[in-house]
Amino acid sequence: MKPALGIIDIGSNSVRLMIAAAEECSVRAISKTLCTTRLAKGIDQTRCLSEDRVADTVAAIARYKAQTDAHGIPVIAYATSAVRDAENRDAFVARVKAQTGVSVRVLSGEQEGSFAFSAVTGGEGTVFDIGGGSFQIVTRERSVSFPCGCVRAKEQCDVPQPSVLRDRLFAWIDAHAEVPGSVPPPVYGVGGTITTISALITGMTAYDPTRLKPIALSELLSLTEVLCAIPEPTRMEHPLLLRRGDVILQGATILRYMMERTHTDCVIPSDRDGMEGIAEAFLKDGTFTLKSDGSVLYDE
Repeated sequence: MKPALGIIDIGSNSVRLMIAAAEECSVRAISKTLCTTRLAKGIDQTRCLSEDRVADTVAAIARYKAQTDAHGIPVIAYATSAVRDAENRDAFVARVKAQTGVSVRVLSGEQEGSFAFSAVTGGEGTVFDIGGGSFQIVTRERSVSFPCGCVRAKEQCDVPQPSVLRDRLFAWIDAHAEVPGSVPPPVYGVGGTITTISALITGMTAYDPTRLKPIALSELLSLTEVLCAIPEPTRMEHPLLLRRGDVILQGATILRYMMERTHTDCVIPSDRDGMEGIAEAFLKDGTFTLKSDGSVLYDE
């Protein structure tokens, strides 16, 4: 497959690069690379992105830009919850441009969810999207986003007991979210929390997206019990949890919240997500404008 486009996702927990190839009606990921920078760390206390998190994130973007330049392909970069909620978001975007040459579009939560929906569902059903700074629930009629991701949840409750996690985080989310009582099936799940949970339930030690299986609520509860019994340092030694072992309990509790509040018994994990949605919008729908220097302008 010939590389056609690079997508940089500047998330609240990690920065990702997808090198994508164009197909007839979609895009296919040739590779996906992840660097955990925890950009959302401390944002609820300070309302600003911290200098050390910004520096790590900009460095990751510079490395990714070097890779897309080596392929000779355009790159689209977008930022989500941590950046959109930060008082210094404009300074961050300007710094990325100055130091890497990459233009960053800050997505609203609704846009973030809609791109994932278009990539995963074919227009029917529901998407649950859990990130480091927010979660989204998206249907064909509506996309809603709430500032309750796994990194933020870690700062709200760091007690490895299922009942305590449930009580504290459910109350915290209730204060920030209005989740519908039901959603149209089938329900798909995107984001590293959900794919990792599925991989753990399946028993993987090396991530293989072809082996992901649907997540039943009963399996999620059992997995949470098992993970809570493992000390965090040991948990983070698991090959699938090297980058998220310290926030997987919080992410699992957010997924539990979403499933219980919407009366959803099963979530189908998807390795495709908003990165593919944005790539397809660029390659198919003319949502973006390509400049002569290989950078991309977003149409408002």
